[in-house]
Amino acid sequence: MMGRMRLLFSLAAASLAVCLCCSGNASARHPAQAGDDTPGEFAYYLLSLSWSPAYCLSAPGAAECNGTRRFGFIVHGLWPQYERGWPEYCDVRGAVPEEVVRGIADLMPARSLVYHEWSAHGTCSGLSPAEFFALVRRAASSVAIPRELESPTRAMEEPPTAIAAAFQHANPRFAAQSVVVTCSGQSVPRLREVHVCLDRDLARAMRWNEKIRNSPDFKEGLQAFLEKRDPVWPGRKQK
Repeated sequence: MMGRMRLLFSLAAASLAVCLCCSGNASARHPAQAGDDTPGEFAYYLLSLSWSPAYCLSAPGAAECNGTRRFGFIVHGLWPQYERGWPEYCDVRGAVPEEVVRGIADLMPARSLVYHEWSAHGTCSGLSPAEFFALVRRAASSVAIPRELESPTRAMEEPPTAIAAAFQHANPRFAAQSVVVTCSGQSVPRLREVHVCLDRDLARAMRWNEKIRNSPDFKEGLQAFLEKRDPVWPGRKQK
């Protein structure tokens, strides 16, 4: 099934993609202590929508896999990005109020995910926890899920480009090539996430271009993604 993707409670694909509109590696490791980045200083956001059925195949005990509701896409995160690299753990001292955790549970069902995303990424937004997760909801609401992916009831086989095209069709205001599909590296690869890069106001989706794709920064980010390591960019302090 090379280049095809199976979709039911799992999606399979034999190809791998990264977020081409962003040069950063969204799967980087995260430190437990505060970094040197300044809250509120970044260029744009990366919205990551995670395909819950595939995750549940590898983590069946997770909270999102055992409730009465069967999730399709959930929000993995809304990640501030630099033009090169990304900020993280800007201030790990703040806590997420209980009412905020409960209020976002329909989009981010695992408490641990909410806490982690706030510490690793939300603290760099320059917003309070309530403001940040309200922005997460706005970002998620701004992306229409293709009808065929809302509640799939049959197996489907599609290439990752077709999944991306379905998102583009469902969101005609998005710039061309602003949606990228990522797939797992399992022996039977499955849909992992859908990435959309949004400007800071969430007003528009940003497209990648040839200049970015051919840049040394992008190529290093891609290589780091494949090797499951942090990228090394000249002139950028490594954590």
